[in-house]
Amino acid sequence: MTSVTAGRAVAPGERRVVVAPAETLSVHGGAAGMTRGDVVVLLLPGPVGSAFSMRSVVRELQARGIESLVVDPLGMGASTRPKGADYTLSAQAARMARVLDTELPAGVSVVVAAQGTSATIALHLAATDTARVRGVLSMAGGPIDKQGTPGVRTALTFAALLDNPIGRGFAKRRFVSALRDQSADDRWLTDDVVKQYVAPIEHDLRGLLRTFGAMQASVEPYPIASRLARITAPVRLLVGDKPSGSAPTVAQVSLLQTHVKRFTLDTLHPAGTMLHEERAAEVARAIDEMVRAARR
Repeated sequence: MTSVTAGRAVAPGERRVVVAPAETLSVHGGAAGMTRGDVVVLLLPGPVGSAFSMRSVVRELQARGIESLVVDPLGMGASTRPKGADYTLSAQAARMARVLDTELPAGVSVVVAAQGTSATIALHLAATDTARVRGVLSMAGGPIDKQGTPGVRTALTFAALLDNPIGRGFAKRRFVSALRDQSADDRWLTDDVVKQYVAPIEHDLRGLLRTFGAMQASVEPYPIASRLARITAPVRLLVGDKPSGSAPTVAQVSLLQTHVKRFTLDTLHPAGTMLHEERAAEVARAIDEMVRAARR
């Protein structure tokens, strides 16, 4: 059974957290029973797939006894897409801090695991909330200031074609092809998964086009390079061995190596950039290691 909030059906297990007027984020999971000193995982999906894309990682974490929150950043997934909002990545990080203030008891720390573009949101959060963030795991996401990433461009192109009845069949084929190109093992990309990935885009095509356009046009007031040195928590970047235009660049990796005090880089074999789908168990294992270190 679903309820309706702000004109949209709210799925079972989902909550709507208001972080500012007209700004409401979709939150799944929770930290029930957690108290001061505990550690929870904050999962941030990228621009394609929304909270659904983290289902396998959530399941693997649950098997390890680890609680998680999955939050769609503003403008993504089931979160709202207000006109005129600040869609810079530093502003997205500030919203995540407000979600944590609302959702977590005092003294509960977080390990933030983020995919693609959202990895920079995690880095901003770690730089500005050093007391609470005890680790950052990036799933194939390098530090960026402009959201014109392949993931955003794929979603924009797909949404534009879906808005044209003639182009819908071509749009879905192109969308699937783009996801396959980012994967070394594309067996995860079933018809049902494609349907779930497409659903948030089809729900509000015009809003998505407007919002992703605003993301690309946004000007970051706090370049991530200026904040990396403030991060005290360990940062771990997972990448796949398959070359891809969506993978972190050499320059982005160098930036992390130069400015982040505790940085490690690991390559998964075989894998592309959809690590949360292709290699969920390995991603969960890496998160588990960071959680265990944060608890010590």
